[in-house]
Amino acid sequence: MENFSDIVVGLDISNNAKEVLNRAFLVAKRNDSKVTIAHAIDTGFFGNFIKDTKIEKLKLSAIKGIEKELEGVNTQGLTYTINVEKAKPSVFVMDVAKKKDACMIIIGANEKKDFTTTILGSTAHNIAQKSNLPLLIVKCNSSEAYKNIVAFTDLSEVSKKSLFFAQEFFHQESIKCVYAYKKMSEIAFRYHDDYENRDEIEQEIQKHEQEKFDKFVKENKIEKAGLIEDRVGVTNALTKYIAKNSNDLVVLGSNGVNNTGAFLYGSTASSLMQSLKCDVLVYIPKK
Repeated sequence: MENFSDIVVGLDISNNAKEVLNRAFLVAKRNDSKVTIAHAIDTGFFGNFIKDTKIEKLKLSAIKGIEKELEGVNTQGLTYTINVEKAKPSVFVMDVAKKKDACMIIIGANEKKDFTTTILGSTAHNIAQKSNLPLLIVKCNSSEAYKNIVAFTDLSEVSKKSLFFAQEFFHQESIKCVYAYKKMSEIAFRYHDDYENRDEIEQEIQKHEQEKFDKFVKENKIEKAGLIEDRVGVTNALTKYIAKNSNDLVVLGSNGVNNTGAFLYGSTASSLMQSLKCDVLVYIPKK
C-alpha cells in the first residue's frame, strides 16, 4: 500500500494557476492528501544584487496571488500550506518534495493565454529528468476527476509499476494498458528486397509482439489491454490512439526522461510529454 499523504504542487503564478490548483486538490481528495504549494521567485543572475527587503515584498505578493487563486478552488476538508522562496523553480520544488516525503509532484505546462497553447518548459523537463517521484503535468481544464485514463507500456518493470500506481492513486481498477510496436517500413522491405514475403513477415512480427504482450497481461492480471501497431513509429501510434480515444490522462513509466533505460528508451516519453494535449503522469519510481 503506497503512502499518499503528501502532494507538492510546483506553481507558476500564471493564467493557468487555478487549473493546476483545481487538479491538485481534486487528486488530493482521492487520498485525503496534504497539499504543499511551492512557488519559487526566480531572480536569475541578478538575484544577488536585489535587496532582501525587495525579495520579502516579492514573496508576500506571490503568497497573496496564490491565496487569490485559491478562492475559486474547492479545498474543503484538506490541509494545505504555501511555501514561497527565492530559488531556481525546479530545484526548489524537488527540495520541498523531498522534505515532505511527497508521493507526487504536480506542475502545469507553460502557456501564453490559455490551455490552447501549452508547451513544456525547462522546469517540467528538469523535474522529470532529476526527481525520484511521479510527476503529474496538467495541460487541460480540470473541473472533474479523470474518467478515461490509459497507461502505455513497453512491457518493462517500471511501466508495470506505473499502471499499478495509477490504479491505486486514482482508485480506478479498469485503467487500460496499451502496448505499441513499429511495423517494418517500406524502406526496410526495399532494402531487404523481400516484398514477395511481406505478408508472411508482417504476420510473424505481429504474432511475436502479440505473444509478448499476452504474456505480460496474463502475468500481471491486467483486465483491460490493447495492442496497436504503426509503420511510422511508436510515438505516432500512441499519439493517434489518444486522439481517437479522447483520453484525459496518459500514464508513462520512466526511470528518468533522459535515462537510456527509461520508458521506450526515453525519447518516446519525452516526446509524448511535449506533444500530447491531455494531462500526463510520468511515473518515476520513488527512491
